[in-house]
Amino acid sequence: MLGKKISKWVNKRRLVGKTIFVRSKNIESIIACKRLFLKFEGGNPTGTQKDRIAKALAEDAVQKRYHQIAVGSCGNFGAAIALAAKDFNIEAHIYIPTEYHTRRIEEIEEKYRGTIHRVVGTYENAVEKCSEDAEKNGWYDANPGFPHTTEIALNAYGQISKEIYSALGYAPDIISVPVGNGTTLAGIFNGFFKYFQEEKIKKLPKMVAASTLRGNPIVKSFKNHYQIIKDLQPSEIKETPYNEPLVNWHAYDGQIALDAVYNSYGFAEYASDTRMIEFSRLLKREEGLNVLPASACSLAVLSSVLKKNHSNGTKSTIVAILTGRVPYNGHQRRNNHMNNTSANQK
Repeated sequence: MLGKKISKWVNKRRLVGKTIFVRSKNIESIIACKRLFLKFEGGNPTGTQKDRIAKALAEDAVQKRYHQIAVGSCGNFGAAIALAAKDFNIEAHIYIPTEYHTRRIEEIEEKYRGTIHRVVGTYENAVEKCSEDAEKNGWYDANPGFPHTTEIALNAYGQISKEIYSALGYAPDIISVPVGNGTTLAGIFNGFFKYFQEEKIKKLPKMVAASTLRGNPIVKSFKNHYQIIKDLQPSEIKETPYNEPLVNWHAYDGQIALDAVYNSYGFAEYASDTRMIEFSRLLKREEGLNVLPASACSLAVLSSVLKKNHSNGTKSTIVAILTGRVPYNGHQRRNNHMNNTSANQK
């Protein structure tokens, strides 16, 4: 039975990863860089990079003979876990804060047959409650911040590094990544660090942590020159329909992401909702990519940083990670809402 479940996933493996990697000459002229490449993770089954880690975690759960898997989520990770659980024929329990109004709920429940648990409070509260219930009920805990999930995540997201290196044949100068918990950025850096140790590349790319103006401890810690990451006060964060995938007061893998930024001589910066929406529209207009505003944060931050230091871009090969697509269901409604967003919403 175990072999059949894993074989079923292997048969679907081609659907995860090996996402679009394309040069964007139109946008590189707008943000003033020599070469700009886009790594669009929206081609994954549920539309974000989270499918990479969900696949790996679900496989680990089945190998360890769990029948249920649980995770706290703003929506995207929950959808990815629910789909992976469905493929492996195990149950998924997804914990989402009551105040989060994600369209993923219907998708998780109806399409992927996951069970939604609503939790009063923040994303961090949902993760805490989920972990408590997982321990009590004997479920596989897929939440970030544990040694087993961090190791799996770093390896899964390290595949993005492999795909970039395979396409370019060298390490880019700069890689910009939207960060919430920081796991994706840390995994990409980890992948290139392995190549550096193996002497396949001569230098490490500078890692750019891009996140929301409304609150992220990785960016704030970097901007305050902290070597050890410091949590935000929960009252500091301001959630909006656009920054939910990024905003948090405690980044579970934030320290390894902050270390990656420092060790690569990179940087971290914020983008407002307005700027993220602007670059989401730009990507649609110039490249035909339906990218979530939070996922376009990588480009929004690059644009701001390169304007301040023009020389960083004129000689550089830069990769922007676009972590997710606009959901196909409700796409037009979301665009209409974006068009009605006031300019002072940040």
